[in-house]
Amino acid sequence: MKKAQTSMEFVILTGFMILAFLSFYIVIQAKLVEANRDQTDSAAKDIETVVINELKVAESVTDGYYREFQLPQNVNGVQYNISIIAGPGETPEIVTTYSGKERVYFITQSYVNESSTIGKGLNNISKVNGIILVQHESS
Repeated sequence: MKKAQTSMEFVILTGFMILAFLSFYIVIQAKLVEANRDQTDSAAKDIETVVINELKVAESVTDGYYREFQLPQNVNGVQYNISIIAGPGETPEIVTTYSGKERVYFITQSYVNESSTIGKGLNNISKVNGIILVQHESS
């Protein structure tokens, strides 16, 4: 009888310890996933900020401005796409998509050329006659 009780206590204690370990592991994994997602969101916002800052610099300088800048190929190992959408009479916007998410930044300046394009890799920005043109250099 004593051996059976000891065996039963061991099984219950072992089961409880495994359950506690699994619970702890699941909580840690959830926190790591959330931290990685936040880091990717922050990196995507940083890429968007680079483009916004380039537009602000081009806005503040005189005609004839030209500059090249690079955008990374991925965000924390996650593929992304970035584009400028500027139709006739529409407010231009920067759209960044990654991991099933979409970030949109409306460009309040209406002087961004409608034919502006942007992408991963080399891009250039210029200002001619008060109009800002962003062009992605295709490989």
